[in-house]
Amino acid sequence: MTLAQRRARLGVRHHLAARATTVEEAVDGVVALHATDPASVYLSAWSRVRDVSVADVEDALYSRRTLLRVLGMRRTVFVTDIATAGSVQAACSYDVAARQRRLLEKQLGTLGHPENVPRPGAWLDEVMASVEKALRARGSATAQQLADDEPRLRQQLLMAKGKPYESIGNVTSRVLFQLAAEGHIVRGRPRGSWQSTQYHWSPLTDWLAGAVVPDSGRGAEAGAGAGSGCGAEAGPGSGFGVEAGAGPGSGVETGAGPGAGRGSGTSAGSGLSDPVPADWPGLSEAEARAALARRWLHAFGPAPVADLRWWTGWTAGQTKKALAAVAPAEVDLDGEPAIVLPGDLAPVAAPGPWIALLPALDPTAMGWQSRDWYVGPHRPALFDRSGNIGPTVWSDGRIVGAWCHRPSGEVAVRLLEDIGADKTAAVDAEAARLGEWLGEARVVPKFRTPAEKELAG
Repeated sequence: MTLAQRRARLGVRHHLAARATTVEEAVDGVVALHATDPASVYLSAWSRVRDVSVADVEDALYSRRTLLRVLGMRRTVFVTDIATAGSVQAACSYDVAARQRRLLEKQLGTLGHPENVPRPGAWLDEVMASVEKALRARGSATAQQLADDEPRLRQQLLMAKGKPYESIGNVTSRVLFQLAAEGHIVRGRPRGSWQSTQYHWSPLTDWLAGAVVPDSGRGAEAGAGAGSGCGAEAGPGSGFGVEAGAGPGSGVETGAGPGAGRGSGTSAGSGLSDPVPADWPGLSEAEARAALARRWLHAFGPAPVADLRWWTGWTAGQTKKALAAVAPAEVDLDGEPAIVLPGDLAPVAAPGPWIALLPALDPTAMGWQSRDWYVGPHRPALFDRSGNIGPTVWSDGRIVGAWCHRPSGEVAVRLLEDIGADKTAAVDAEAARLGEWLGEARVVPKFRTPAEKELAG
């Protein structure tokens, strides 16, 4: 597989060389959209879908509910389709939930809690069940409303003790995070604008009852059942949507499929709902990981095995088992061993020249751990210290610049290399198109990078 072929696949399959017709089609092309920064979901759709509007994305998320925010890979929130979300839950989220529950119980029992809970596991089960009961009574609620119903959510917790980013806060966000990771609740429509992170929460079963679940129409790449994808990065100490050391090797082999407990660490008889509704894909963890590996390989292959392991956050053992079920073909990438889906060796026709402005944490930019083939020498300007990529300018499958949205409304661009007059003009036209699309809204990435900050002034 040549470098030119990798770039052709990126442009075609990620809907950057030729745009998709629907938001769902665009999401399917990259498996999932990073949703740590809410604006990135909309801007990733804008980059890939013809004539898309904010209302189109909101319709898919909140009215038709064909797309869902789900906590998955690398302890991060993504937007993906309903079937994929079920696979994400089994392949990634249960492990995340188990690790985070152990950490939270430890913090409740020994670290920084003003009244160290003598039985943190039982305390957490009781509070989570109470919160879910309150949420079912309301139907939908904000974190503040749930804290009014269950005052124990206001318990103080010292997080990242002794670290530069040590902080004290209510346990509210951690409990809601745990409920979401275990598959009990889901983020719905936010308060305020489409860039808000203050979501209304709903019971997952209630939310999915109103969802539209069309036939995915996927080909062989989907494999046994609906595949999935997840992943996104953030800064240290936030605890949510972050790399924060949760990379390869941090996964836990729970051995639990979609049965009772599901590897989440929730105690038996806790009073919590069964995490995954019966009409979701009934995949075991092993089946879900194989399906997820197939989806990733179709979107991001060929690639080294290490890239799949990084993207999923799986252990080496989990990755090996998933690939044994997939039986990928081995290929050579300029002397480096890599894998591709079996039957996916035929070359993809090279698209014509294309330009794209991708937002911070775009799934294409964050799809691989080995990024030199599309980042080139520009890494120091484009990433923050935690590994989050900022807004980027792409030309024919590689990054050639950065952009920012200034307070004036201008989308300012800085090219990091000479791409010629015609492509430079195309970049300027795309920046003007984005500025017009954003209108009165102003977008500042949640995690600032050197090039973006310098451009913003």
